[in-house]
Amino acid sequence: MAFMRHAVFLALLLALFSTSALAQDKRDGNYWRSIGDSERVDILLGLFDGMSLMENVISIVLKQEYTLCTDVIESIMRQTSHFLDDLTTDQITQRLDKFYEDPHNRPIPIYWGVWVVARQSKGDKNVAKFVKELRKSYK
Repeated sequence: MAFMRHAVFLALLLALFSTSALAQDKRDGNYWRSIGDSERVDILLGLFDGMSLMENVISIVLKQEYTLCTDVIESIMRQTSHFLDDLTTDQITQRLDKFYEDPHNRPIPIYWGVWVVARQSKGDKNVAKFVKELRKSYK
């Protein structure tokens, strides 16, 4: 179940990233730094609630329409499970605090910040390149 939740999270992030409305979303590092601990936890819990919702939606679709997309979804599930399993909300919060200490990271939306700190926690060797791409996209 957690595996599917993480896959849905990544799929949701990818979908959100591609929408122009969220390109203007102000929930970035500046916003993160301006809110209190309880609001930070609320944001993270909201992300995880969204993952649960999308998990159920994708599960229904997969049961009704088994297609080649299933392989892609399963790959996403493996990736998100690898990076997000065993991370607590407190750990993510602390790592986001550190990530957003760097002024160059502050324009990056929180949902991408979560993905960055998850990748950092697993020692992903490509995370620096990923952060560089995010910085370029969210100047």
